[in-house]
Amino acid sequence: MREQTARDMEHLREEVMKELTKVQAQTAEEIKQVKEQLHMMADTVASSAQTSPQPSYADVARSSPTSQPSNVRTLSSMRTTPSSFTDTLFCTIDTSRVIQEDRGKVQVGEVRQAIEEKVRARDGRESWRCAAVVKDARNPDRIKVICRDEEEMQLVKDVAEKTVVNGARVLRDQLYPVKVDGANRTVVLDSSGNVLLGAEEALGRENEVTIAKMHWLSDKENGKTYGSMVIYVTKASDARRLLEERYFHLAGESASTNVFERRHPAQCYNCWETGHKAFACSKTQRCGKCAGTGHRHRDCQAVEPKCVLCGGPHESFSRNCRVRQFHGDVH
Repeated sequence: MREQTARDMEHLREEVMKELTKVQAQTAEEIKQVKEQLHMMADTVASSAQTSPQPSYADVARSSPTSQPSNVRTLSSMRTTPSSFTDTLFCTIDTSRVIQEDRGKVQVGEVRQAIEEKVRARDGRESWRCAAVVKDARNPDRIKVICRDEEEMQLVKDVAEKTVVNGARVLRDQLYPVKVDGANRTVVLDSSGNVLLGAEEALGRENEVTIAKMHWLSDKENGKTYGSMVIYVTKASDARRLLEERYFHLAGESASTNVFERRHPAQCYNCWETGHKAFACSKTQRCGKCAGTGHRHRDCQAVEPKCVLCGGPHESFSRNCRVRQFHGDVH
């Protein structure tokens, strides 16, 4: 009996050691791939730095008080959101419900022409033109009319709502997230962890913005009084102002504002697809730079990059990837 138990224990120990060795090997491989990606990103940053030299004292001295060298980043530019976020204003028209017979009326060119004709009919706008009209890269049934400022965006929305064919819809206002750190949860959440009724309106009045919605980001179960949240305001100028002023007020108490970075899904460093990690990947290894097989991105000789996820002209780990942006879009 004892001999059988000893043999069983020895067999169990061997199985555990085999499994541990396997996990260690998988972990080591993933760490290796992470290091390769970091090396590649470092090379990219280094090459970029070579093409954009640091400004000299003379460059700064020659700049006027209201301007500065193009490669000098201001505090404001480092704290504000990317241009695609707060600086690009647009009106979105959804055409997914338009019947087949009317599809020809909701093409980009036709939508542009219809909107421009209506706007030009108004006083003082005889030569007005859309800044740009494009297909939504994420959804081919949606058309974006790019606007120069918030006043023009409201004008375009008003005209589009009266112009679009049956089945087309002008979607709700674009929202702009701002992260708030060090917020007092008792001002935002009730005892059950839900946003207090009327909190958006009250905090909006206090900060002179319109808050469409807000989410608590920190762990609601840890019992801490202070944490982080994200608010969604309706105007790009308000989001920019909150970031520039650095503070958001909650019932008289101030918390700091920061750019809200959307979280992206887990990405595999073996096949570069999302939803799993490299140690659990059974798919064919792909290059993160050119999307090819048979080599890693560290050794890639391709001139033109290609994304595994969306096929775009960028690396598979780039923030420009539409698929990564879509999965990271929280609102």
